[in-house]
Amino acid sequence: MNKTKFKQYMKELISLKRDEENLNKALKKFSPDFNYISFSRYETLVIDILRKSTGDKYNNISYWLYDLNEGKDAVKDSVTDKEGKGIPIKTLDDLYNMIEYDKKNN
Repeated sequence: MNKTKFKQYMKELISLKRDEENLNKALKKFSPDFNYISFSRYETLVIDILRKSTGDKYNNISYWLYDLNEGKDAVKDSVTDKEGKGIPIKTLDDLYNMIEYDKKNN
């Protein structure tokens, strides 16, 4: 999968996640006792397809989405190479480049 398609699909996935969050906020406002609704099956499916399509054998996509809060919580040493040098992971471009780096170096 090329970088352009990867970014397109990731942006759509992020948009769907935002819509789910907004739906939960609206339902909570409508009914304060409402807890939470999750459409995780589609999310898991999309992430699995993206992982297989990009060759992301180390689950970098999930790490970027969830642990790094879509890259917003990434710091200099969130990801390092074999020598301990930080690899950028803030943006979708960075994420794609890291997946490509892993394929070439591992």
